[in-house]
Amino acid sequence: MKAEWISLEAARWVSRLALSAAPFAAAGCMVGPDYEPPQVAVPEAYSEAGDDATGPTEIRWWRLLGDSQLTGLVEQAVTANYGIAVAQARLREARAARQVAHSLLYPQLSIGASALRFRGSEAATQLPGLDLEDSLFQIGFDASWVVDLFGGTRRGIESARANEQAVAADRRAVVLMVAAETARAYLELRGVQQQLQIDLVILEQQRATLTVTEDRLRSGLASELEVLRARTEVEATAAEIPPLQQASRQYIHLISTLLGLEPSALSAELEQPAPIPAVPEQIAVGIPSDLLRRRPDIQGAERQLAAATAQVGVATAQLFPQLVLGGSAGLQSRDTSDLFNGNSTDDSSSYYVAGPVINWTLFDAGRRKAGIRFAEAQVDAVKAAYQDTVLRAFREVESSLVAVDRARARVSDLERLSATARQSAEIARRDYERGILDQLTVLDAQRQSNRADLLLSHGEVSLVVNIVTLYKALGGGWEVAEPSADTQPVAENEGNVP
Repeated sequence: MKAEWISLEAARWVSRLALSAAPFAAAGCMVGPDYEPPQVAVPEAYSEAGDDATGPTEIRWWRLLGDSQLTGLVEQAVTANYGIAVAQARLREARAARQVAHSLLYPQLSIGASALRFRGSEAATQLPGLDLEDSLFQIGFDASWVVDLFGGTRRGIESARANEQAVAADRRAVVLMVAAETARAYLELRGVQQQLQIDLVILEQQRATLTVTEDRLRSGLASELEVLRARTEVEATAAEIPPLQQASRQYIHLISTLLGLEPSALSAELEQPAPIPAVPEQIAVGIPSDLLRRRPDIQGAERQLAAATAQVGVATAQLFPQLVLGGSAGLQSRDTSDLFNGNSTDDSSSYYVAGPVINWTLFDAGRRKAGIRFAEAQVDAVKAAYQDTVLRAFREVESSLVAVDRARARVSDLERLSATARQSAEIARRDYERGILDQLTVLDAQRQSNRADLLLSHGEVSLVVNIVTLYKALGGGWEVAEPSADTQPVAENEGNVP
């Protein structure tokens, strides 16, 4: 049949086109610089870490805090958070962009058909009596192939692939941020709830002291000034409670929205106070060279450098000629009855056109060379940003290690202070009830005990939040990137950071 012959001829034509282009594609080169992973000098160990802290870092670090509720909240957040959903969509965009870039390596083939009715101008032809109306029916195939002689398309694919990997690293950074923010909000919530419980206990004690003072006033053993002093302490403590209640509710709202829920969804689950999670005795921070693999911001910056380097090749390829192999074939007739007439050896309705086309811009007022300089400047900028990212990462780890170490020491001191102050306040209260001490001494002892308990609570929260910050700085999160060896930045153990 005629249609079958058209398909067969089109297939033969496309095959001849592909075979003729194969030698050109095989002989093509790749202009522009080849990407080499940056050399990064790193210390052999963190200066602020202990000798026994070089073990592998736990990826799902929140489990080390031993709080099942915290673990459940974090692991729910990293699957339900809308910020992560946005990052996942961005990754699909980058993947599709890479597939688009890859498709440019191959020929494009299309089929089309048209049925046209037209009429010419009698005034233009100056031929009276000529039939100026006619029809044209056409069906055919079109194909074109931009042969990648100088590697511009392949450099574009290289850039798109590196950009996809950079976006994947950005997604991991969002996961890490969500995990850390969820844990931090939960720990701050437990700290506020603990401080609220302390203030409620203090308020109860101060009211008891006020009652005793009022009894002593009625017995003539205390002055009205002493009653006013005791009442002032009660009112001052009562005024501290509403802000803590407000903060507690706001942290619940924050946690709920991090989990993709409406703000009050977790109120019933989280409004009951719970202890601040205990911190691990030892934190494994690994070795500095691991940071280049674990930190998603470092991975993303390195992949952005690779993408920018490939763009130099894309810009350089514009300096050279472009070879396009293309053509079209099909059937064309003024009457539908003649469109499929004839046979494969004698057919007046068939047509084809095929051949190479070479385009080479000889003058553009320096536009292409400026494009190369633009791409090279972008490489320099991205490389500087990468180096800054590495420096910032090591600074954050070292600073977090100091913060954790000093927070541990502070909590230890505050525990002793709290125990001593509590004992002192209890002795002062008993002696006041027996009339041995004056009221000012008792109030001062209570004030010191209350302050010590609140400082201890703040210190415990600060310690566990600093541990979360440390794990975030180390790049601990839901997952760790495992790029291929040829894309890894090279670490040099030189004892300093560039």
